[in-house]
Amino acid sequence: MAVATLAATFGVGACQVASPITTDLPYDPADGVSVETDDMEVLDMVVISEGNGAPGVISGYVVNTSSEPVTVSVALEAEGDRTQLSPDIEVSPSRGMRMDGKTDDGDFVDPLMAQAVPGVTGGMVTLRLSTTQSAVSTLVPVFPPDGIYEPYADVLGAGE
Repeated sequence: MAVATLAATFGVGACQVASPITTDLPYDPADGVSVETDDMEVLDMVVISEGNGAPGVISGYVVNTSSEPVTVSVALEAEGDRTQLSPDIEVSPSRGMRMDGKTDDGDFVDPLMAQAVPGVTGGMVTLRLSTTQSAVSTLVPVFPPDGIYEPYADVLGAGE
């Protein structure tokens, strides 16, 4: 009996040896996606929109990982076309900036906007982020302006 218990203990414990430690693997713990280049890191990027051609706000956090100021330009890519969004995001060295322009008091100042978001809510759109040093395209989820994204409804209404 003792031998069987010992064998079972080592047998179950051996699974850990062949498996990676999943808590060491990078992942996005929120709704949005993250991307990284040589000079920037963008965290928790989502598009808030009703979709189907309605305006949208891009939310996320851009971190300048370089020692020089960075200007991040964002474009929406769809069906081979690229639409430049505005405004560009200016980030000081080793600092961060919200893409949606949300301030500490909850107001939105110069949010990054798309005039027309293709597709539907719950879908994905492609955003291209670029600086003078790097560029990256990534799929970003589209969420409607309700639930935790309800504060964006007023911003979207002003953008129509």
